[in-house]
Amino acid sequence: MENTQLWMNGLNQQKRPITQQPVPVQFGLSREEQLEVKRLAEEANFSFEGYQVVRREFISHRFDPAMTIRGNSITFNNSCISKLENASYIQFLINPTEQKMIIRPCDEGARDAIRWCILKADKRKSRQITCKIFAERLYEMMGWDPVYRYRLQGMKIRYNNEQMYLFDLNAHECFLPQKKDAATGKVKAAAAKFPQDWQSSFGMKVAEHDMSTQVNFLDGYISPNDTEQTEGSDE
Repeated sequence: MENTQLWMNGLNQQKRPITQQPVPVQFGLSREEQLEVKRLAEEANFSFEGYQVVRREFISHRFDPAMTIRGNSITFNNSCISKLENASYIQFLINPTEQKMIIRPCDEGARDAIRWCILKADKRKSRQITCKIFAERLYEMMGWDPVYRYRLQGMKIRYNNEQMYLFDLNAHECFLPQKKDAATGKVKAAAAKFPQDWQSSFGMKVAEHDMSTQVNFLDGYISPNDTEQTEGSDE
């Protein structure tokens, strides 16, 4: 019996990856105790190294907060609007270097305030924000194809005790214009097209993913109005 146990221990040592600490075979343990031994072994050797955070664009996200950008307008879905508490006006903030956009709630009379919803029966509903110049500049900055419309998923974050949305302009889905079926007259849903570099991975590495949500307003964020003033200056 002792020789058999030694042989089994040796076999388990050969099969186990070198990077993990050996887990001795435990005899006389209940199933729950054996699972606990395995859990402790996994916990002792765990690391986020090599893991990727799967992009939510690869999974159904119909009811998640989202923004759609077209060649002459920007629209936020009702989920996005309803989850930003009672905000009726917002400001756009752009970081051209990191290619990120912030949607920050503001008062109606604030400078560069933009109404992003309409009040209907005490509820806030989505509205189309006409912004041809701003949208064209976004397309130019990102190198987007003007034929497509682009949809981006918003991430609700808190900065200096203020809630806002963060949009990574590089993390987008693009769609061709919708067309009606000639036979039925119904609008055909366009299939999403993802960035080419998404084809080789499931998502960002964990460390990179954690860094992507960090925001510093002192580092590169400007409003569209600031951009116009800079380009129109005499300097």
